[in-house]
Amino acid sequence: MHADQGGIPMLKKNMRKRLLAGALATIMALTMCPTWALAGDEGITTLPSPEDQMSVVDSTSAEDAIQKTPDAETQGQTEPQDTAQAGQIENPDPAQAPSGGTDIEETGNNSNSNENDSQNNDAVSNSPANTISVQEVQIDRAWNWQQEAKYFVLLPNRDKPTSGESQGQESYLPNDTSDGGVTDRDNFKGYKGYLTAKGKKIADKNYSIYDATNGYTKIDGVESEYLDPPENLGFFTKANWSEDGKTYIKDSNPSDPFSVLGENFNVNNIRVVWYTIKYQVDGYHVDGYVAGVPVKVTYHSNYGTIPGTTDDSREVAAMSGDTYTVLDNMFTVPTGFSFGGWYVDGNKYEVGSKHLLMTDLHLYAKWIPNPYTVTWKISEDAEDSLDTQAVNYNGYPTKDPKDQASKASDAQYDYRFKGWKLAGTADTALVDPKERAVTADVTYIAVFEPVTRQYTVTWKNSDDAVDPLDTQAVNYNGYPTKDPKDQASKASDAQYTYEFAGWKLVGTEDTALVNPKEQAVTADVTYIAVFKPIARQYTVTWKNADDAVNALDTQTVAYNNKPTKDPKDQASKASDAQYTYEFAGWKLAGTADTALVDPTTIAVVKDVTYIAVFKPITRQYTVTYYVDGEKQGDEETYNYGTLVKIRGNAVKEGHTFSGWKIGSEAAKDFEIKSNVIIQGFFTQNTKHYTINKHFYNEKDVEVKAENGETKTGNEYALVAELYKDDAVNQTVDGKTYVYVPGLTKVTDNLEKLTKDVTIDLYYYLDVKGGEKPDETGNGTPDAWEYRLAFKVVNGEWNNGGNADIVVYVPFKDYKNGDELKYVVVPITRIPAVGDKPNSGYRAGSWDTIPVGNAKVEKDTVFTYTYARRSSSGGGGGGSRKPTVTIPDNVPTGLNGDDHYAYIVGYPDSTVRPQNGITRAEVATIFFRLLTDETRNANSTKSNSYSDVAAGAWYNHAVSTLSAMGIVKGDSQGKFNPNAPITRAEFAAIAARFDDKANTAAVDFSDIASHWAKNEISAAANNGWINGYTDGTFRPNNKITRAEAMTLVNRVLKRLPETAEDLHNDMIKWSDNSDTSAWYYLAVQEATNSHYYDIKENKHEKWSKLRETRDWTELEK
Repeated sequence: MHADQGGIPMLKKNMRKRLLAGALATIMALTMCPTWALAGDEGITTLPSPEDQMSVVDSTSAEDAIQKTPDAETQGQTEPQDTAQAGQIENPDPAQAPSGGTDIEETGNNSNSNENDSQNNDAVSNSPANTISVQEVQIDRAWNWQQEAKYFVLLPNRDKPTSGESQGQESYLPNDTSDGGVTDRDNFKGYKGYLTAKGKKIADKNYSIYDATNGYTKIDGVESEYLDPPENLGFFTKANWSEDGKTYIKDSNPSDPFSVLGENFNVNNIRVVWYTIKYQVDGYHVDGYVAGVPVKVTYHSNYGTIPGTTDDSREVAAMSGDTYTVLDNMFTVPTGFSFGGWYVDGNKYEVGSKHLLMTDLHLYAKWIPNPYTVTWKISEDAEDSLDTQAVNYNGYPTKDPKDQASKASDAQYDYRFKGWKLAGTADTALVDPKERAVTADVTYIAVFEPVTRQYTVTWKNSDDAVDPLDTQAVNYNGYPTKDPKDQASKASDAQYTYEFAGWKLVGTEDTALVNPKEQAVTADVTYIAVFKPIARQYTVTWKNADDAVNALDTQTVAYNNKPTKDPKDQASKASDAQYTYEFAGWKLAGTADTALVDPTTIAVVKDVTYIAVFKPITRQYTVTYYVDGEKQGDEETYNYGTLVKIRGNAVKEGHTFSGWKIGSEAAKDFEIKSNVIIQGFFTQNTKHYTINKHFYNEKDVEVKAENGETKTGNEYALVAELYKDDAVNQTVDGKTYVYVPGLTKVTDNLEKLTKDVTIDLYYYLDVKGGEKPDETGNGTPDAWEYRLAFKVVNGEWNNGGNADIVVYVPFKDYKNGDELKYVVVPITRIPAVGDKPNSGYRAGSWDTIPVGNAKVEKDTVFTYTYARRSSSGGGGGGSRKPTVTIPDNVPTGLNGDDHYAYIVGYPDSTVRPQNGITRAEVATIFFRLLTDETRNANSTKSNSYSDVAAGAWYNHAVSTLSAMGIVKGDSQGKFNPNAPITRAEFAAIAARFDDKANTAAVDFSDIASHWAKNEISAAANNGWINGYTDGTFRPNNKITRAEAMTLVNRVLKRLPETAEDLHNDMIKWSDNSDTSAWYYLAVQEATNSHYYDIKENKHEKWSKLRETRDWTELEK
């Protein structure tokens, strides 16, 4: 009940409860003392509380609306409850309280058993043998005990509880302001009573962390076999009062009972009903309520705004705790309404239903309006209605059956629905039924207005026409609006065509024309079309020639009128060899060409034909020149019969011209009478050339020369084309010789064959350096490669096997024999070794240490020898904190000498030091910072990553660093170029450049099992990275641009000490202007190219700025 009434604070951990409960069980067994006696003051009971138990929140339950059908003779009467006599406290039978035991699971008692297990308390102990066993204690099996409980009584005139949920501490006695009539009782202690073993068991069984469902609740009173109530309930014990129940006679009580119980309280009339038993954090609680307190049931008329009524009420006296039967209506029923029952807060209380009273009850009558019938009819004398609707008093109908109302037409009118009138009123008194409040049955009659009849007007083409041209329905005495004159027509005869003149009434003369639109319609009427004759027209024809079959054009012209057309643009005559023809004018068919006329000026009196006349125009022809089938310039145009002069001969380098020809004959000047094509041809000139081949061995010594035969080639041919078939690798005596293009020699270094030449080609032996280095070639002359051999003794390579590993490194350019500037040991080809010694051996050392990207000047053998294992054992101790020594030199392969800017800012003058940085961007930074020798020796644009495309801007950088083993992808074959890089990934990249890294473990607490722990340790031991003050490194955190620049600068020893070490003219960034920021110097160092001097403390001071390299050229 009272989690908010002063219980001990909630225990936060279930373990603490279990330990304390176990300890109490042990003490009980040793002392034969029940656990409740020990646990009461500590808020620890024999029932463990759930981990997340919460306090009960005070709430007021809704009124219980129990509905019962009463007997007629008991209506309105209260019935006392049968649980006890009025004024007596309900006490359970103490004899029914069985012996109990503890329900703590650790003591071995089974809380779910129906039997008393207190005498079978076989606790299992895991303690050592010399501890005291609980089983050794002998307990009196006949001993009976009861569980102490706190009893609280709900104050009178409170709502009846509907569950065991707390009603709020101020609603119970005792509380924090009244001891309830028993000294030293309050909301923490309650009235002191007990539970029987069954009572405790049912409370435990029904335990819940939610107050509303916690415990065993029975609103009419729990069974007496569960309780042993307090003997003294203070204010609620009759013995504490005078006989009349009006004076409290307990002198030791400091409280005034009537101040909390009310002035009408009389202990002789009341009884306490115990309705809930439950376990709380501070012990077991029993809650009760008071029955027998005077209450009132008030009936309210609740007329509200019903006209002609005045609200009234009736009171009935009753007692709390009694069952009350609801009375029937006792108020006057308003006109137009029916009684709808009694209501409380929206809940209906049926007449005759029974309810347990705890406080005053107010019942409110509900009045339901009576409905009336609204009827709609077609006429006053109609027997059947169109529709009806039941409508409440003073309500409004929602129907309107106007679509069902109709009246038959008569000879003069049709009838249209106009509205409704009240039955018995004039047709003019129209009303809207939907806007009239209904106060009695009412009938509405349909009202109609007459609509004038219509007649048909018909138009026809003639008196005897079967089908009309059109018709129209027109109101009586109205006028038609149509006039289908455009549909009227009459066929032409030999003399005339006919034109519509107007309309006449059927049966009248043609001269009696009328306008139907002006004739009022009083009956069906027909109008006939009247036509006037129109004189005929004639055809004018234009033709291209007298014998032409088709006309150029025609025009219909009215008699004695003139044509308006002149189709001269359509007239044409085909050209012949000498002339083209131009239109000159028209003549009448059959007349001479000289008798030209203008048809548009001649009146037409019959069909007439005009013939086109043409004048001749001398023709022009073209001359076109071709050489070897290709047109030479534009055509030349001449008039028919003109003398054409032949051009001079054509000229082409290395060729002889054949001369101009017309057909197969030599071209001569001629008179042109048609289009003419003149052609000529070139004959190729030739020169001689000789190809000689020179073969060199692995010592760079010529071992064979082949002098070729002299051949003929076209003059001005490209020399390279003459020997391209020989400019390929050759096989001599079964050996491959590679062609070296840069050594080719040509007489006078000619590029074109302008004279006889000698060509010398050079080939070098290539049988080394391929997939089997000592057996196959690699495209580079053997004489121009150093042989690097890696040998292992007394063991194997880490990848298995002990065969020699041979690598050939070129020192001359295979294309031209030029000396290469950078000849280094490829870092990717140095075999890993040291992990696989033979039995009896351990890791050893190289005789000559192969250093990645170190310069190579000769054939070299690197031998790794595993050392023989000594018998003295190895030194240990890997738990010491490693000594951190920062190396003086920049890691192998990185350029620490040239301080170029390797970070580029943004166009808005920001560098965004706190932004993240991607894996692709980091790979590009380290690619830029490689030495040129390292970059050139390892450069590649090929990789195996599925997400690094050949055209990606970062492909060259990622591919090269991946081949060097500096960057790596994930297990799915992806590089994830756009993913943000973590601190661990960045440290790993930097550490992989240091082939002599100290990987002794450092004291970061969060890297012991991390995949990059060795690389992180190496970077930390080199002084490149730091951890956090809490001892962590946080390897999976994303690194910022500022952190990346700081780490790179440490690796490359690019370390200005203060802002004074920088240059005044350097690039500055708007978001890196705070010189006190921890990353200020690192960002400026990374974004400015400069020369520098080293100070005594190894920090640098800039001397002047320098140009930044064009990184885009390197990254292509």
